[in-house]
Amino acid sequence: MPSLNPRALLLTCALLPACAGDGDTGSDTDADSDSTTGASASSTATSTATSTASSTDASATGESTSTSVGSTSDGSTSDAATTAASTTDATTTTTTTTTDGTSTTGVTADGCSAEALELVDLVNQYRGENGLPSIPASPSLCTVGQTHVHDLVDHSPHTEPGCNLHSWSDAGPWTPCCYTADHAQAMCMWMKPQELTVYPGFGYENAAGGGGTITPGQALDLWKGSSAHNEVILSQGIWADHPWKAVGAGLYQGYAVLWFGEQDDPAG
Repeated sequence: MPSLNPRALLLTCALLPACAGDGDTGSDTDADSDSTTGASASSTATSTATSTASSTDASATGESTSTSVGSTSDGSTSDAATTAASTTDATTTTTTTTTDGTSTTGVTADGCSAEALELVDLVNQYRGENGLPSIPASPSLCTVGQTHVHDLVDHSPHTEPGCNLHSWSDAGPWTPCCYTADHAQAMCMWMKPQELTVYPGFGYENAAGGGGTITPGQALDLWKGSSAHNEVILSQGIWADHPWKAVGAGLYQGYAVLWFGEQDDPAG
């Protein structure tokens, strides 16, 4: 199985409105990634960071910018060890064919996968090392994360001209969008938890992928190496006033994402 190649990855991140990124212009730091060479991380906000939410550097106004280095994502949740027993690895992709012959892909999930919980646990360990509390693992945000990585692998919306890893295709039960460096489609990302799950608030994403396989540890290392993504994970910079109450993750065939939310997850 191919190993992670940092130079083949992308980093993106999307931020909240009025957050910090490259300077309140709405770049992708809500989880944007710095322009490194191989990862993409994104988070949903309207700030300009370096590839955290959508992909830019981490000054952020709630959007993201993508770079060409490893990707990083923020994702902290409660102890994965204890959550693993109560959640399921149930994220499956279903495809249906409509009468006009087109295919629509959807994802259903009732919990976080083992890999997602491992990433969440690593995030919380990292936060603990920096004197920060753990973030509860969110079944809803895991569902969003797993849905997104499947969409990135199966439909490649981020490969269209100008689009980054925060993009979504038109092949599922969600609003499609090409997430660009100007964060014009930031709301498209922020609303994904509400579109796909019972989660009541916005979601902010760190994304990485594109270079072979990627483990939870490798994904976190990529995000830790990107100042914009790292700030999302450690609630620093423009994220200092955004207390994370839920975190979820998704990993699939070389892509990894972390989703953060400021509301408790009604799903548990």
